[in-house]
Amino acid sequence: MQNAPQTYVITLNSPSQKGLRLWTGKSIHTLRHCSVKQIGRALMEIQQQMADLHRTLPEPRGSYSLNRAR
Repeated sequence: MQNAPQTYVITLNSPSQKGLRLWTGKSIHTLRHCSVKQIGRALMEIQQQMADLHRTLPEPRGSYSLNRAR
């Protein structure tokens, strides 16, 4: 049985502190702040999901630049 998908949100801790907070939950409506123990596992899951996503993307064809001359 596969685990239910998780939603992850990274926010600034506060405007005066430059730390980040990681929130996770089964949906955007059930987010909870990750504990220190959960952060490592959550970041590994995010990294694995990004790697899986990159493997499914097609190879780029040719060159493309957003700053091309008009």
